[in-house]
Amino acid sequence: MNQPPVPSPYAVLDTPADWAPYGDAATSPQTAAPTQSGWHIGQTISDLWSYEDASGVWVLVDGIGWKRLSPASRSGHTHMTLLAGAATHDNLPVDFHEDSDGQIDQLIV
Repeated sequence: MNQPPVPSPYAVLDTPADWAPYGDAATSPQTAAPTQSGWHIGQTISDLWSYEDASGVWVLVDGIGWKRLSPASRSGHTHMTLLAGAATHDNLPVDFHEDSDGQIDQLIV
């Protein structure tokens, strides 16, 4: 049987050129927000988006835009996804650190 190749669990995929998260197209950006590396304090995550690769999780930070959760650590990525989901569900403020690639590599709820 011919089956499509499966990416390795550590594959880092680029955002497709025509990527747009589900939801209201008028409020969903076509690309990620600009990089502002460092800590962001007291932010709100209002939405999550993902695709079939486990490392492709993005969060919508109010007032900033779409940011990708860093896939550098598989277990850390899973924990950040759970924290982002809890913060979104319960409308909790978050602090996060953005790395030089514009990805969230630390998340505190």
